[in-house]
Amino acid sequence: MYDARSVANSVLQESWRRGYELTQLDIQKICYFLNGHHLRDYGQPLISTDFVAWKHGPVQTSLYESFKKWGDGPIRELATAFDPIRRRNKPLPEVTANSARVTIDVYLDRYARLPAHVLVGLTHRRGTPWEITRKLAESSANIGMVIERATIVEHFEGLTA
Repeated sequence: MYDARSVANSVLQESWRRGYELTQLDIQKICYFLNGHHLRDYGQPLISTDFVAWKHGPVQTSLYESFKKWGDGPIRELATAFDPIRRRNKPLPEVTANSARVTIDVYLDRYARLPAHVLVGLTHRRGTPWEITRKLAESSANIGMVIERATIVEHFEGLTA
């Protein structure tokens, strides 16, 4: 499992290599879908932290913080981590596991070629983990609006490869 920013950086680098420009909304959705496929295909998440159900879909807060400066425009730089000892930004570890690289390679084109509004539509459909989490929060507490991994797995098991 990797820091969401490391996965996003790998996605960005491969996207740029393939000729895609991604916005922060794109990177959120693509990382969510890659994490779901990885959970289904390998039995473990690609990203170490949970996705949360924000108003506009599944979010990794660290990705939002890293890329919000780009607004609706294409992301032009990789995410970094802050080194509190040296008081400066430093590069994040690279994604090196074969399973993680395969997940990115196999599924990236499926999602990177879609406009952001289509990606949003895919996460907002009836019965998606985001919609289930939002609906359950109407009748019970869910601190942080965490989307349960079991709900993600169940949803992605119903998708074709």
